[in-house]
Amino acid sequence: KHSAQRSSQSAGRRVQYFFSMGNNTSCVSYGEEAEMIINPEQVQAITEQLSGATAIKNALTDLSTKIFNEEQMKKYCGESMLATFKKAVLEGSELEVSAKQAIAAGMFEWARENGATSFAHWFFPCRMGGGATGGSLGALKNDTFIDLVWGSDNVIKPFEATFPFERLFVGETDGSSFPNGGLRATHTAAAFTMWDRSSPVFIYNGVLRIPCCFVTHYGKCIDLKTPLLRSCDAVASQGLRLLKGMKLSGPKTEAKTFYSYLGWEQEFFVISAETYKARPDLLNCGRTLFGSLPTRNQQMDLNYFGPIPNKVDKLLKIVEAKMMQLGTPMAVRHNEVAPGQHEMSPIFCQASASCD
Repeated sequence: KHSAQRSSQSAGRRVQYFFSMGNNTSCVSYGEEAEMIINPEQVQAITEQLSGATAIKNALTDLSTKIFNEEQMKKYCGESMLATFKKAVLEGSELEVSAKQAIAAGMFEWARENGATSFAHWFFPCRMGGGATGGSLGALKNDTFIDLVWGSDNVIKPFEATFPFERLFVGETDGSSFPNGGLRATHTAAAFTMWDRSSPVFIYNGVLRIPCCFVTHYGKCIDLKTPLLRSCDAVASQGLRLLKGMKLSGPKTEAKTFYSYLGWEQEFFVISAETYKARPDLLNCGRTLFGSLPTRNQQMDLNYFGPIPNKVDKLLKIVEAKMMQLGTPMAVRHNEVAPGQHEMSPIFCQASASCD
């Protein structure tokens, strides 16, 4: 299983220590044999961390620990501020400056407690990738939680750890290098990001990610999220109109909005890194362009809902644990029909958050 071994080119006491894990062997350190102490429990802990076993073990105890949801907002910002925020999201109204400051302060405190050192407006430009590698990737720019102390009289102003509330809700960046309908003039090159308040922020790899819309200098959308939100608004508007026309009675007459729900089924193929690197079509296009049919195709559906291969199952469990930590209710994993094809599915939720 997991072992430690030592080797030396001579009979001296200077030795080289290795930890081996399966086919992967990595050097840990050099040291004097008499001074080197190997603690099996520490070796096991390091091995579990590297292999993802720790994440799997804690999957059901770390649920939603890295997402700033309503429960966290209530804890760090107060119940009244949560109610104010939810009302603004429901009505699509602007928050008061004092409310924005309180939410940013609470979010900053929560982020620091959870190890975040940076934040990023996370948006989804139209990269026109057509599903190829990189075509559907989000975009972000990491900003450290610091700013200058503007009230200082120093010529070289000091800086401090902070999270200005303005930078939570709105950001500005260069939009000229994304597909944007030919807006290349200098005075129209800017693009703006704005927090989609219907999708909670979360922490991934020490960065507080803020799901955002992405629009041009003139307010034209050049992303994938803005059309979705506009569609949800249209459905809500016409749905309320329909309810009114149906002349219903009871609680339905007091409805304030409609919510669109979505549950993505993620289907994909899992192959080894060595096989992937040997396929220029997969490397460059993210899909199969040439090759022959597998020796066992879909005859008798032998793969469908069959036992998941051990290595793949371990991979899916690690992904599942991380997704649940980020607040995604990843509830299903199974074999699909084709050889090497698998699926993971979350429980459906509000559309914009589900897409994120």
